[in-house]
Amino acid sequence: MTSGIVLTPATSFAQTVGAGTTIVIAPELDRNDVAGARIEPEYQPRTIRLGPFLAQPALSLASAYASNVFNKADARTDAVAMVMPALELTADTTRHELKMTAAGTIRRFARYQSENSEEWDVTGKGRLNLSPRHAITATADYAHLIEPRSSAGTAADAKEPVNYSRATGKLGTDLEFGNFRLSPSAGYQQVRYASLPLSSGTRIDQSFRDARTLQGEVRISYDFSGMVAAYAAASYGAIHSTSAPADIRRDARNTMAIVGLKGALSPVVTGEIGLGYQSRSFELPIYRDFAGFTFRADMQWFATPLLTLRAQANRIFQNSGDRSVAGILTDTFQVSAYYDPLRNFRIAASTALERGRYREVDTRTTRGMARLNAQYRMNRGISLGAYVSLLHQEVRGTPLVSEFTALNAGIGITITP
Repeated sequence: MTSGIVLTPATSFAQTVGAGTTIVIAPELDRNDVAGARIEPEYQPRTIRLGPFLAQPALSLASAYASNVFNKADARTDAVAMVMPALELTADTTRHELKMTAAGTIRRFARYQSENSEEWDVTGKGRLNLSPRHAITATADYAHLIEPRSSAGTAADAKEPVNYSRATGKLGTDLEFGNFRLSPSAGYQQVRYASLPLSSGTRIDQSFRDARTLQGEVRISYDFSGMVAAYAAASYGAIHSTSAPADIRRDARNTMAIVGLKGALSPVVTGEIGLGYQSRSFELPIYRDFAGFTFRADMQWFATPLLTLRAQANRIFQNSGDRSVAGILTDTFQVSAYYDPLRNFRIAASTALERGRYREVDTRTTRGMARLNAQYRMNRGISLGAYVSLLHQEVRGTPLVSEFTALNAGIGITITP
């Protein structure tokens, strides 16, 4: 999530960002009976009944090696330990849906304690089915997160990573009329950044990045065959700087129109692909307006019972940490593969490319990533995991962020009582 468009799907790959584990392979695929998502019954963690809810707690412990802790050209290595608790609550009901998840990540470094961090994310999702063709949907999320080093134009001499809080909410409805579906929704997001300590001992205010976004969207779709639907969506968002000085406020209006296809294109290919137009107009003339092409895609090919291939792409605006840049226009492309050679052994490999444009200056970034994960389920309650990843960033123009190469690797265990 960024301070731009509320609730727009994003492909996040560059580093482990946000609460969650690095040793569990659990992609959100369109189907749960395919490689990458399928769990054999004898390895499915047991749920615990808590009144009307079914609970599934988990605890992951991992140790890792980081070849470039600060993501700079002069790399410094360190060892890191991670503790990652998680809890999922699902209402035991057949008609309606209610699900809540909570996850956290505690990181502790052996040498560079300035990089120690705590992140957490709490999410709730609900669906109230008023009739077979009418439902009300709602989501809410609150998180405390950190920003990776050399990722958003933050001060180069920062003593610790930037941390911020994010609150998000969305309320919508689904109305079906024969093969047509109408889905209007309204969304809200607010981000607040903590002040940032510098190596010199002083602190710099980051509240110029604080923003509140309100967005409305209308989506219309037509179901051709019960498998594939064509859709058109239009949205309008108002972005308001809540704490910035008057001369650097990032107040803006964002509009988007997109058309596409979603559903099962064949028995083994599902997903969504959409193309459209987006504009962002700032109130202050010091920032550059944007008007042009936009896209999003998430295609999944269940090539064999043991192999799933996935391609994702999107365009978003990221919240910039540089006072002179209102937003970073970011294009991301990612290809992933999930292979299940055994019923309890899974391998995941991914490669990605991210291009960022700091529009008010000449800074351009290109990030490339390759990552390999493996997970072995010993039984219902214990699984072992390992990962290795390589991240490389190149920078052209004004060096608002650093060029660097980082290798990370780790092993761990996940316990699901």
